[in-house]
Amino acid sequence: MDSNVFGLGTHQLQAIDDFLRSTNFGSDHTQRVADLTASISNRDTSKTATILNDALQSFGALYPLALILEVEDVVKSVYADAGIDDAVRDTTLRDVRLWVDQYASQHNGAIGLDRVFWISRHLCAIILHLGRLQFEPKAFGYPYQIFQDSKDDTMIIVAGGGLSCDEDGYLTEDQNAAFQTTLLKDANHFSGHLVDPVQGRIEIQTTQLNLQDYRLIVDSETIVLHLHIPSGSPLTPSSIDESLAMANTYFPLISFIVCSSWLLDPALDLVTSQESNTRDFMHRFKKFPVMHDVPQIYERVFGFGMVEDDVLSFKATTSLQRMVQQALKNGVKFHTTGGYLTNLSN
Repeated sequence: MDSNVFGLGTHQLQAIDDFLRSTNFGSDHTQRVADLTASISNRDTSKTATILNDALQSFGALYPLALILEVEDVVKSVYADAGIDDAVRDTTLRDVRLWVDQYASQHNGAIGLDRVFWISRHLCAIILHLGRLQFEPKAFGYPYQIFQDSKDDTMIIVAGGGLSCDEDGYLTEDQNAAFQTTLLKDANHFSGHLVDPVQGRIEIQTTQLNLQDYRLIVDSETIVLHLHIPSGSPLTPSSIDESLAMANTYFPLISFIVCSSWLLDPALDLVTSQESNTRDFMHRFKKFPVMHDVPQIYERVFGFGMVEDDVLSFKATTSLQRMVQQALKNGVKFHTTGGYLTNLSN
């Protein structure tokens, strides 16, 4: 275990080696390696995740890492067969080390990996880390339809039927709903709730449109590129442009990108400066609401497990923390927000 494509350090490799030597797996270990080899070769993320999660539950958080190291050559072959550049492969697979470090930070320095469902997509070369961002092709999955106007190519977002919304047009639990969406269609017309693409909320009034004037671009089953934002360097406009251009190279047949994040919340306009990279990134996207229990901005800016009362009592050390606290005191509501963009070379 002198080196590995996952970025694991010497002390981590030694801990895995010690674990393998001191643990009696019987014949199960050999079978797990064989099963994992097959699932990764087939790029079956569900099976890969199931195998790693079974290992995690049976023998603890070091065991998934041990199995991943056993199939390193298989993972490399999958990337090579998919025509993925070695540099992109290495950057993508470094996510293993990132989550090992995250695990250590939450477990008093212990070495392990528990994000097996997420990492399985990297092992199977489904998620690619391209420049500053990560991209994953899969179904859109949100309860909206996006139409393009045949006259001027502008797009509208129409909410699906039966969505529970609060008085501001954001998704909520049924018992808290101020209204529920309806969507009625016939051969020529549809009547439904449009989504404000700037504020990312559903309009309370329905709108009737002529279907002959619009072309359906995306529904919940359409394959799109899901954009993920790993921690790291600033989201500079040039780094985003570079990532989008790389995505256009690796996924030339998919021209629609979606993302769900606190970084798309229009309320960021109230807590960031005009020159903020975060604000620039947020404004690239047309918005739609997504369901969330606690606004993601709490955990990402203040720490995991935070709720609003924790945020308000937190001893702020950054300007963003102070601005978010003041905004909450002023009655601002934050929302994890979905969004899309269509120009990969933007």
